[in-house]
Amino acid sequence: MDKKLSVPKLVGLLQNGDQKAYDDLYKLFTPKILNTCKKMYLNQQDAEEVVQEVFLKVWIKRADLDNTLSFNAYLLAIMRSLIFKRSRKQALDIAYQKYNIQFLQKVDNSTEESILYEEIKSYSTKAIASLPKGQQEVFSLKFSEQLTADEIAEKLQISKRTVENQLYKATKKLKKQLISNELIPYELLFMLIIY
Repeated sequence: MDKKLSVPKLVGLLQNGDQKAYDDLYKLFTPKILNTCKKMYLNQQDAEEVVQEVFLKVWIKRADLDNTLSFNAYLLAIMRSLIFKRSRKQALDIAYQKYNIQFLQKVDNSTEESILYEEIKSYSTKAIASLPKGQQEVFSLKFSEQLTADEIAEKLQISKRTVENQLYKATKKLKKQLISNELIPYELLFMLIIY
């Protein structure tokens, strides 16, 4: 990497499609992303795939980059999102394989579905109500009103980073409650993970 160019300058060059700047940023940040992925319990292959996905997204969105903002934070936000999606997909795959839940059955079980829906609704309401007030508010705006992190930050007059942290903490706590609650049937747990 050219030692004369700072990260903001490299990002500025990348915005204009400079392949060398892209390569330099890749070399500079890959070890950090790999290390962070491993701290989040990804194996080497999965960590390398996440690095590739992160930098693919960077290349695709290069014109929208802002070299006045932290490129490191931008990369970590992409990485965290990718790891969350990957973990969610793996959890769904495991649940499907382990419990062999059949979603494609064309049986008229509308009564059963409405009871299941009411159970999910009741449990979800209680679980969300157990969150701290700030997390409840952010979670509700995100999933009930379908607002983006930027929109929530603007509405609540807080930083986007605070919104993301609150969503992360809320999701983590709700996931822990779901996993630890043995009273929930596996089918219901699987449905809650999906929705």
